[in-house]
Amino acid sequence: MRRRSSARGAGVAVLAAVTAVGLAASPAAADEYSGGMPSTSFTVRPVNVNSTWVGYLDTARGYWNSSGAGASITRTTTSASTYTAGRWTYSWAGRYTPYGSGSSKHFTVEVNVQFIEGRAGSNLTKWILSTSTHELGHGLKLADNPSTSKASLMKYDRDPAVIYKPQPYDVSEVVKYK
Repeated sequence: MRRRSSARGAGVAVLAAVTAVGLAASPAAADEYSGGMPSTSFTVRPVNVNSTWVGYLDTARGYWNSSGAGASITRTTTSASTYTAGRWTYSWAGRYTPYGSGSSKHFTVEVNVQFIEGRAGSNLTKWILSTSTHELGHGLKLADNPSTSKASLMKYDRDPAVIYKPQPYDVSEVVKYK
């Protein structure tokens, strides 16, 4: 799998393919994502989305904030970190792109409605929440496809209709990387 880079054009698929080959069972390894925010408390601003999409963002934030991971993700109108949704012809469901460093670190989350609608069927809301919550997980220093056999929101091969909230493994990893 490709690693995320800070270059905007180098985003990778969140749900590259739901039918992707699963990871072999293996012990947990260091899967900390260096593009995450400096702490588990950060803000995010919705951009160019309607109230329905603000609701998806708020639900995804709520999943993390109530997960026991120590997350405090707040929605503001002034944050440099942004969340948006659109219809792109790219083959990814969502993309997290970090910018800056230290106290000026921020990110952009993009949710690709076109990609998700083509795959979600009657589970559209759960897929959007799975993608949105997954992308916020990067802000909490979680990498894609952790080296674990446990259920994880951060795995590409998860079923987004079933795994759309942080799993116990994800929560323990956020706590570990604080």
